[in-house]
Amino acid sequence: MSTVVGVVVGIVGLGFLILVHELGHYIVAKATKMRVEEFSIGFGPYLVKKRWGETVYGISAFPLGGYVRVTGMHEEEFERRVTDLREQEAQEASQLAAAAPSGAGDAGEGRRKTRRRPQDPEDRLAGKRALSAEEIASTPLERRYYAHPLWHRLLFIVAGVLMNMLAAVVFLYAVGVVEGENWRTTEIGGVTEGGGAATAGIEEGDRIVSLAGEEIDRWNQLQVEILKHKGESIQVVVERDGEVVTFPEVEVRVGEDGLGQLGVRSTTEIGHRDIGPLEGVAFAGRETGNMVVLIFEGIGMMFSRDVPLTGSQGVAGALGIVQISAEVVKSGLTSYLWFLALISVNFALLNMLPLLPLDGGHFILNIAERLRGRSISLRTFERISMFGFALFGVLFFVAMYNDIVRIADW
Repeated sequence: MSTVVGVVVGIVGLGFLILVHELGHYIVAKATKMRVEEFSIGFGPYLVKKRWGETVYGISAFPLGGYVRVTGMHEEEFERRVTDLREQEAQEASQLAAAAPSGAGDAGEGRRKTRRRPQDPEDRLAGKRALSAEEIASTPLERRYYAHPLWHRLLFIVAGVLMNMLAAVVFLYAVGVVEGENWRTTEIGGVTEGGGAATAGIEEGDRIVSLAGEEIDRWNQLQVEILKHKGESIQVVVERDGEVVTFPEVEVRVGEDGLGQLGVRSTTEIGHRDIGPLEGVAFAGRETGNMVVLIFEGIGMMFSRDVPLTGSQGVAGALGIVQISAEVVKSGLTSYLWFLALISVNFALLNMLPLLPLDGGHFILNIAERLRGRSISLRTFERISMFGFALFGVLFFVAMYNDIVRIADW
């Protein structure tokens, strides 16, 4: 498969995961009778849009996510919009009645400085609303987000995350039923001369059974444990010719890429078992759970600096995901579905971080409002959101830098 085709498939796959996430929000909003103003893939001005019924559907200029805009996400902002509209209508009616010839008095009013009013930062990110102020103001109370019961709002918030998790389960179910379960064993296919393993006496053909006290039987488990213990001397237990041999001090050295290296290579030996349609459900659920654990372990290793945050091995952005997707596609459909499942779980967990404007931030905000018995002011909401935007702005530029480094080495 050509690189161009791989990139296209990668873009389509990433777009599909965004679509799945936003579809979750959309389905719950419609089911609970919230008014859905817009459904967009991407942010900013629309490239293409089409209105069906009361909702505008479209693709926007910046493909860094998507949004489902429902009416009345914040009560104070909705009421302010209605007030502004009514004041504008009254002013226009007064001007027509007075038939003022010069409008000089109005110009003076326009130049009068007023304090900047708070605004939902997500509106700046999403862009100008597609529906008119008059249409938004006419929305019945029972169709506004803030007027719905708490469980409706919380379900709307987590629906995107649940859809991403469901998508991961479906992808992994297909992988399990079509291909079965495959894994690389811990048999060593080669040792690096002068490396930690070779220096300790570990040999080709040995099968690693535990590392730093952790029993392992799969190569990916071995890789995670090596990352955890970079720069340390650890105990390694192997099976050699049917006997157990213990190496109490094996050095995990730090490679040029900043990652831990034991100095061993895997063999081509693959463990395999077939999976039936019913067992595929358990397999998909188990593998999804393993991915959740793997991602949390990866985040923990970033904080502990066992894996780098920057560089070609660092966190990936949209370009990096597409580039990696293009490589994985070459390995076959099931490999690509497994990778999509991993990215989908990543999306789900990222969105549940307790930061605005993420779903997790909105979830915590709704709980906080219920506990305090009243809404959080729009100004406070704006300030909290701006902190989240600033944090993700830094993360975005770090990821973009990593993507550039990664693509340069491609």
